[in-house]
Amino acid sequence: MKTLPLIACAILLGTVCTAAAQQTIFNVPSQDVLSPGTVYGEIDVPFRIDAPKYVAITPRVVAGLGYNFEGGVNLPGYINQGDKLWTAMFTIKHSQSLDTTAPWTLTEGAHLYLPLTAGRSTGVFGYVMTGYKLFGSLRLDAGGYIATDAVSGTGKSEVGALGSIEYTLTDWLTIAVDGYSGNNALSYITPGLFVGPFGKWIFYPAYQISNVSRDGDSYLLEAGYTF
Repeated sequence: MKTLPLIACAILLGTVCTAAAQQTIFNVPSQDVLSPGTVYGEIDVPFRIDAPKYVAITPRVVAGLGYNFEGGVNLPGYINQGDKLWTAMFTIKHSQSLDTTAPWTLTEGAHLYLPLTAGRSTGVFGYVMTGYKLFGSLRLDAGGYIATDAVSGTGKSEVGALGSIEYTLTDWLTIAVDGYSGNNALSYITPGLFVGPFGKWIFYPAYQISNVSRDGDSYLLEAGYTF
């Protein structure tokens, strides 16, 4: 199993934001989009303390584009071992309510992967999902995705299911879990927390559990700021 390329693809999707600045939960896209003109910046640090040990850093920026759209740019890559695997990822997402009371939402989007490392292929990831909010504190998402071979890491395009659960405990603390089906580079189950008692700052401790191999499991620490 080529563990490092699999981890790299997981890092490419690993974005976490607040309810006010949200592109994804941990790896799965969220129902939320930024309001027009709002900008959110984040640094993600996935790492392993067991072999194969690694530390990586992913900076990202997301902006509200208006008309229920948001777009972003991520620049993931290895820092301390293996190929750098630098890849510019451009994201676009649209989300809208499906009824006047707004518990139901429909969200769709796409990611374009442009490798900055020679010899690697361009990749595309797309998804569509629906979400439902219960009791003002519980949110459920479910949908499907398609990923080309450069994203899936399996040498072929993959189709699968995705989903997430969020439960708000207080105005600054949420517990959540998200995940992808399948046996490919996207296939992670990730439980964690949103911790935001510091104004515009938000922090996310989480743990990524690979469907493929325990060598793909990793810790994830993220810090974000809404401008």
